[in-house]
Amino acid sequence: MKNKVNPEPYQWKEEYNVDINIIDEQHKKFLDIINQLKVIINQDGCKESVSDVFYQLAYMIDHYFIKEEIYFKDCQYPNFDKHKSDHNEFIARIIKFQKDMENNKPNLCLDIYHYLEQWFDDHILKFDKEAVIFLKDKGVH
Repeated sequence: MKNKVNPEPYQWKEEYNVDINIIDEQHKKFLDIINQLKVIINQDGCKESVSDVFYQLAYMIDHYFIKEEIYFKDCQYPNFDKHKSDHNEFIARIIKFQKDMENNKPNLCLDIYHYLEQWFDDHILKFDKEAVIFLKDKGVH
């Protein structure tokens, strides 16, 4: 059980909603990726399946981070630079994980899982929620 995680999938909760469709969609997809990692880890399928996780993360970065940043920039969000910096750090970390994959790093999926779980708690549930309050005040739905 050492390299396993709780197999129960995370469930989307009403309190996670920010009521901006594109952002809620992104956050739900992110939670899906974390749940997929749970399965991969518990089935010892990291080596076979981690590339799909990277593909999904790359898609999310290309489609959602950019849209979110456009919203924030267009609405002159005062913490835009910090938000963009956090996104850039996330991208750099995912690239590092890809290099770790190429080097056959042990427990890679577990490391990715913990990083994504932390990102969900710190960035999505806190920082994004604060930013969305600003967006809503500017009329974004």
